Amino acid sequence: MRYFLSNPHTLKVLTVLFATAIISGCSSTTKSEPSLPISNNSHHAPYIPTDYYQSMEDACETQAMDMDSFAQQSGQAAQYLASAKAMLRCVSGIQFPKGHPEADKALRLMAMSVINLIKGGDIDAAQAALRKTQSKFPDKDLYFADYSSFFDTATALLEQQKLTRHQLAALNISADLRTEIERQQYWLSH
Repeated sequence: MRYFLSNPHTLKVLTVLFATAIISGCSSTTKSEPSLPISNNSHHAPYIPTDYYQSMEDACETQAMDMDSFAQQSGQAAQYLASAKAMLRCVSGIQFPKGHPEADKALRLMAMSVINLIKGGDIDAAQAALRKTQSKFPDKDLYFADYSSFFDTATALLEQQKLTRHQLAALNISADLRTEIERQQYWLSH
């Protein structure tokens, strides 16, 4: 048992799983309201006809959200991974320039896919999805119910081994997550 807990990779995976469990209340979904409802889009773009932009398929989004609901209920890693991949397929190949009427919806789908990849345990895919989300939406962010930043939270979860104490302090993340990462960093260094 001592070897199991002293393995750095095992500790990292356990910490990520514990941290996602802490924030899972913030990222759980319901049928009527997407999980990351608040964006920093402070002003609305002028009306632009929706046929000007390429749009996401409603059936794709509905299926991805249904898969997410099932993953939330089952708690199975494979279900989280499948729902994340479905969400990413819905936005694949679509550009979301400023003023796109579905930009907020696409950002929420991509953010949920990152969280689900973390919950599913595919850290490499989660890092790639986070980079893709940041590059697609460079000037936007989403906020959890406690007003912590999605991008900062995902960065803390995925890059916790590389973050210094000062970098971690600068991130807008929940107090519980900050405490857990600091605890893990302490035990890995002592």
